[in-house]
Amino acid sequence: MDPLQEAWQKMPAARTSPAGLREMIQRHPARRGMRRQMIFEILSLTVFLLVYYDFFDGARRPASANAWLVAAVALVILHNVTGYFFSRRVLAGNHLQEMVKGYLSGMRRFAVVSVAARVGMVVCMLLFFCSGLAMTDWKMAMLMIIGVIAAAQMVWLGIIWRNRIRDIGSSLDE
Repeated sequence: MDPLQEAWQKMPAARTSPAGLREMIQRHPARRGMRRQMIFEILSLTVFLLVYYDFFDGARRPASANAWLVAAVALVILHNVTGYFFSRRVLAGNHLQEMVKGYLSGMRRFAVVSVAARVGMVVCMLLFFCSGLAMTDWKMAMLMIIGVIAAAQMVWLGIIWRNRIRDIGSSLDE
């Protein structure tokens, strides 16, 4: 059973006010999952930015490859920071269904930008790591395998976002 529905059913009649329901939605597991993912990504990408230049020979790569990589990773970090605050945002308004529908609409936009930013980051990472390499057939094959794996991860991320949005939407429907 959906945690929101279960909490609603267990709540005494005196506490089933719109404010109480709003609080339950604020603590929905999908929102907590979003925040956990964003914190993990912010920390891991920040560590990557701090060490990539030394660990991955940034000095030997073209300045443009370094700039694209830093810009793409910083964009994903910034997007996650804004997403963290978006997920913590208090639902405002008088009509609960309208509030949640507005939140879901914003969540859909956020999900699209999230996947697009990661695609850009993966492309920039591939450009960075491939810059200055003499491409052989073996390296091209490895690059294609990496591309397929990255594409699969982007599809998986899209599915995760779709499921989160669906979970909150189904809570609203119920």
